[in-house]
Amino acid sequence: MTKKFSGFILYVLVTVLVISVYLDRPSSLERLGRFIQDTMFKLRGEKTVPEDIVIVGIDDASLESVGDWPWNRDKTAALIDAIAAQKPNTIMLNLTFDPNEYQKAAGYTDSLANAIARAGNVISSYYFSRSDLPSQGETLPIGMTRSAYRAIDNPRKFSRFPPTGASAIHSPAPSITDSAAYLGFINIMPDNDRSVRWQPLIVGYRGEFFPSASVVAAAQFLGVSHVGVHVGESIVIGNRQIPTDETGRMVINFSGPEGTFKYYSAADIMNGMTAPRELSGKLVIIGYTAFAATDVYSTPVGRSLPGVEILANITENIVHGNILKGISKQFRINLGILIGIGLFCAFMLPRISLVNRIAVLLLFLVILVNMGYVLFSSFDITTNSLYPALQIVIMLTMAPFVRSPSGLSTEQKTDDEEEIDYESLLSSSDTIPIGNMAGQTPIPGYHETVAQPQATGGSTSPGTETIGEEGTFPLTSSGTAGVAAPAINHFGRYKILGTLGKGAMGMVYKGLDPAIDRPVALKTIRLDQIFEPGEVKELRERLNREAKAAGKLSHPNIVTIYDVGEEVNIQYIAMEFLRGNTLESLIKTGLNWDYKTLSRIMIQVCEALDYAHENGIVHRDIKPANIMILEENKVKVMDFGIARLDKSASMTQTGTALGTPNYISPEQLKGLPVDRRSDIFSLGVVFYELLTGQKPFKGETISALIYSILHTEPPPPSEINLDVPRIFDKIIAKALVKDPDLRFQRARDMADILRKLI
Repeated sequence: MTKKFSGFILYVLVTVLVISVYLDRPSSLERLGRFIQDTMFKLRGEKTVPEDIVIVGIDDASLESVGDWPWNRDKTAALIDAIAAQKPNTIMLNLTFDPNEYQKAAGYTDSLANAIARAGNVISSYYFSRSDLPSQGETLPIGMTRSAYRAIDNPRKFSRFPPTGASAIHSPAPSITDSAAYLGFINIMPDNDRSVRWQPLIVGYRGEFFPSASVVAAAQFLGVSHVGVHVGESIVIGNRQIPTDETGRMVINFSGPEGTFKYYSAADIMNGMTAPRELSGKLVIIGYTAFAATDVYSTPVGRSLPGVEILANITENIVHGNILKGISKQFRINLGILIGIGLFCAFMLPRISLVNRIAVLLLFLVILVNMGYVLFSSFDITTNSLYPALQIVIMLTMAPFVRSPSGLSTEQKTDDEEEIDYESLLSSSDTIPIGNMAGQTPIPGYHETVAQPQATGGSTSPGTETIGEEGTFPLTSSGTAGVAAPAINHFGRYKILGTLGKGAMGMVYKGLDPAIDRPVALKTIRLDQIFEPGEVKELRERLNREAKAAGKLSHPNIVTIYDVGEEVNIQYIAMEFLRGNTLESLIKTGLNWDYKTLSRIMIQVCEALDYAHENGIVHRDIKPANIMILEENKVKVMDFGIARLDKSASMTQTGTALGTPNYISPEQLKGLPVDRRSDIFSLGVVFYELLTGQKPFKGETISALIYSILHTEPPPPSEINLDVPRIFDKIIAKALVKDPDLRFQRARDMADILRKLI
């Protein structure tokens, strides 16, 4: 029987515990609180935003029309002139211009500065850094000092409530800063979990305090010249106050996911494809939005929101007063709520039965959750209800341990307080038979049998050596257990020196070409043990034909095939001998590569595949075991020309599990014709595994795995590994599209993007 305790003491102890946790604010609970707040945004849904704030995106169509990014500054000047011709109220640049390029592009810089001056309402932008050292003797441009906060209620309070500090300011060339109406910073600063929820509206640098671009753009749009600071409380724009935390940060009230604000293509603006007065009187934000843009962030409303749209949300919040408000003196109110719940429970709950205790506590929890949601969705008021909810949950857990009301005798106890013989329940021998899952159709060619441990370890690759004594070696049959092939010490002119490993279709040996004293890897294939007798002749001819075709490939990232032949009914392929490790073994032992190194490795694989594809060869079996990493991270892709035959064995051989189709493209699984895009899908799976240490498609059975490949979308790599840059999410997503027409069409396309990133 469960031991009972005094309800008063138990509830008081729980209350003291939760108050202590509330004062300490552990990081795990703070993360949970942020998750709850993010969920509120998703449950609230998309809000309608006024169309007086719009975005002009430098998108893919603009790059095709004008040229690759970054543009020469005269092209950006032409865009500003085209926008200014439509008489917008304010133009805000979410673009930066490196001042170090001023001398080599002075004429273009002057063109840009002149366009900004002609418009007369341009908010130029800059970044600040918190770790870079400023240049010696650096002086701020006049435009920077003109934009600094001047109306500060009590500058001495900055010592108590210091804002975000900058160690260096990266402003544009002086001609640009002096031509702009105002300047503001466009830094976006994510939380520790890399999600954006806050935006600093003030930054301190060398004793001066500067506004964000959203603040000065809102002031310009509203026609307000007075912009000030109530230190530790708010930013003042005219007669309105924007509440901030003690460091001058504003919580962002996101209106919705990407596309909530109206977008215009820069190409359409420059080519006159919009109505003449389409932008009249509006606040226009110009930003780069083309594919592979690195300025994307995780937010409560989307995993990859462009930076330009985050700034649009911030500016809209300020312009329209669409501010998330916290309850005044929220810390004290939450403390009072915790104490009130604790006292009520301590005095009242021990007087009622267990069922009623649970009902009351659940009612408290429902009221608390609904009140928080209603205040947020209807009144833009945020509440920190996590700790009161935690208090109620702990009290619910403790409810069975509270002593029953003294007025109830043993005979009067309710059913929920009856003693239960748990031992008798646990000793029940009833079992539930598990049958076949309904609706699952067997996949032809795949046999869900348990793979037996291999007799010889190692990879199928011609890489890591497991060398025995030189001499005669028995060739183990890969098809029939207990049947040994005749001993042999050579294949053709190649002398066998030792074993390297065992593959699905035969052994791999280290050999020597005595004619030129060159080490080789000898991959053997027992066609007679794997295929039906009627197929062997045709497959032998196809092996010779495809191996010879692959032997014509000459690329630094492709393993060279020297020869193909037959010895004692065993087909063999002589290929380049490598010293290194397969990517498969490196993933198992744990990778410690930075993302530039990973990108360089993938670029080499892409280049190898693109070269093979251009020569009419599709690999069909790209996986980590077929990618060798040599010294200095040089890559060699293996098994060109025999992958198709290897897959045939996997699909037809019975009684043996030759692996699972983790890396196979959907069109391969469907039995459709495959081309270069099938290799790109497999490459996307490999890249995903490199970034996360996990395969994107999973299943407890092969049928479940195949279903996952055909029908499910894996989570982005950055959700599995928070250190993964979000630009890789887009690359992986484009490589793993189920429809080949929507994937990268060439491996070189993926390599080009990765090359730009590094």
